[in-house]
Amino acid sequence: MDFEKAIDKYLTLRKECDEINRNAKVEVGKRKEVMKKLEAWISLKADEAGLKTIPTQLGTGYWSTHHTCTLAEPESFFQYIKSEDAWDLLEKRASKTAVKAFIEEEGAPPPGVNFSSYMVFNVREQRSK
Repeated sequence: MDFEKAIDKYLTLRKECDEINRNAKVEVGKRKEVMKKLEAWISLKADEAGLKTIPTQLGTGYWSTHHTCTLAEPESFFQYIKSEDAWDLLEKRASKTAVKAFIEEEGAPPPGVNFSSYMVFNVREQRSK
């Protein structure tokens, strides 16, 4: 083998890897679309039945709430923290936990903060006993 052949083989293998990855992304995308449809069907039927969890022999379907907390107006937020000595609201970002507690107490987020919650459907595989 010489450098020419080695480089040729390397480039060929890299192109093959790229093709495999492109094909895999397409296949994964197809499966994720089906999963979204299944999630919608499961959610609809569970909601109709008033279920909060969906226990089966294979696993349990359930929803969990995720929270996001971003700064709409960082200066306003920092001024509030300073003026109210509310340093517990501050991390490198606004603390989701502290802001959530603040909203529960005050009814709204502190100045300069956007806060939202959203439900996420999860499936946990049944563990063997």
